Amino acid sequence: MARITHLQLQRRRTDRVNVFLADEFAFSLVLDLAVRLKVDQDLTEAQIAALRSEDAYRVALDRALRWVALRPRSRAELEEHLAGKDVAPDVVARVAERLVELSYLDDRAFARWWVDNRTAHRPRGRHVLRHELSVRGVAPDIIAEVTADIDEPDAAVVLALSQAARYATDDRAVFTRRLGGYLSRRGFEYGAVREAINAAWTALAERRGQSGGQSGGQSGGQSGGQSGGQSGGSDVGSGEGDGWDRGHEDTDEDTDGG
Repeated sequence: MARITHLQLQRRRTDRVNVFLADEFAFSLVLDLAVRLKVDQDLTEAQIAALRSEDAYRVALDRALRWVALRPRSRAELEEHLAGKDVAPDVVARVAERLVELSYLDDRAFARWWVDNRTAHRPRGRHVLRHELSVRGVAPDIIAEVTADIDEPDAAVVLALSQAARYATDDRAVFTRRLGGYLSRRGFEYGAVREAINAAWTALAERRGQSGGQSGGQSGGQSGGQSGGQSGGSDVGSGEGDGWDRGHEDTDEDTDGG
């Protein structure tokens, strides 16, 4: 049994109270727990342990709420984050359960958000998306569900068109190798990469044709149109090999942030 001899509001953190037992500092509590205490009150060891456990939970819950407010998180992400802050395993589990009850943690909703966000801002192939969700602790059945309807060819074309200008001065072979490597490293499958490269090359050829038609003469336009049509109409992969090294690391810096 220990008696409370003093309760002191902290100066810097006015939401916490220092608890003194037998005239010595013992521990601190969040304010709404401390208001239940009074000077000369006797506390058993079990009561002290319960107060400190509840305080640890309140602190961890507040930290978790602020963290998940930044962006959606998976349950595994939250548990890893709290464990990294030296929060006890039982407190981590309790906080995670509470956030699930409050709908702040929902792995299915998180996985859908992740896929939608990637598709809108940093397109990735199905394989990479599944890996990204897996390392964030999302269950395999949820991953399969949220990635089932991904239009990978369309996403690859969107990404290829957004990056094509980087390789606009390259000839067809170099363009194919560099853009193909870029798309492959983002998890797009061979067929989607091939279609995306063709679409991007055709778009560049059309821009060149329009530019050439404005600045060149009629003869030059006809010659350029014949040459551009032959080059732009050829499919990637129609010759020997696929035209790009799927394991090749392009020397260009990745501009989409990884």
